[in-house]
Amino acid sequence: MTEQQFEDCKKCLNRKRGSNYKEDICNIKGKKLDFENTCRDFQLDNSVVSGVDNKINAIKPNQKRAKLAEIFIWAVMAIDIIAIFSSYLQYNLLIDFQNNEFVTDEMLESNDLREILVAYLYLVVFIISAVTFIQWFRRAYYNLNIRTNCDNSEGWAAGSWFVPIISLYRPYQIMKEMESKSTQLINSKTSEQKKISTVTIGIWWALWIISNYVGSFLFKSAFKEETVQNFINATLGDIVLSLIGIPLAIVTVSMIKSYSKKEKELFKLEKIEV
Repeated sequence: MTEQQFEDCKKCLNRKRGSNYKEDICNIKGKKLDFENTCRDFQLDNSVVSGVDNKINAIKPNQKRAKLAEIFIWAVMAIDIIAIFSSYLQYNLLIDFQNNEFVTDEMLESNDLREILVAYLYLVVFIISAVTFIQWFRRAYYNLNIRTNCDNSEGWAAGSWFVPIISLYRPYQIMKEMESKSTQLINSKTSEQKKISTVTIGIWWALWIISNYVGSFLFKSAFKEETVQNFINATLGDIVLSLIGIPLAIVTVSMIKSYSKKEKELFKLEKIEV
């Protein structure tokens, strides 16, 4: 295999992601890399994008997706703040009830109605936020895959969030790869050498994992015996979960803004090259 053929293999979607070895770069089972000139599978791969001009045309806009993701993340944070206040009122009511202080049925019903409304509102906005974030995340990774050889396909940028075990580390790996390779691409096109920083990504993922752990605890608490003390514990858990949600939202938006800035810079540099 010549160096030019190897470069073609790196562009082909039949390649093993992230591999830089001639012997095992092809992902087609039983394929022998003994072709002459151009590989037939490479010629038939309509997804191959080569040349700066073609790459620019293949890049899909992602700024609107970024902005939409940011808006709904802020919306989730706003509901988290409301939820903290609502849970605080419920906590005081439960403490009064536990201490045999005067609590009417109307007060309990009013509290339950408020908590249900906040919970449903949070669920709806959170789902929309998750969808818009994953749409941005997948599009960003797709664009990076057009520009360079990434370790995964764009499908994993979305699918990895829903696969057990893999969801604990793969999205984090992909986001780190996006930060690293986009910075390297910018550095290769400019004299200014930017530093690769994954601190924000690490904080983002740590908060996300902690948030999921607390959420899992609260879900299990829902099936415990319905005692006042268990309700108090669950309410305190809700407050902790909402408190975690505030810095998580801030860090996530910061991360999206930072990467979107890199995407804009890369596109401008590529336009200059044409």
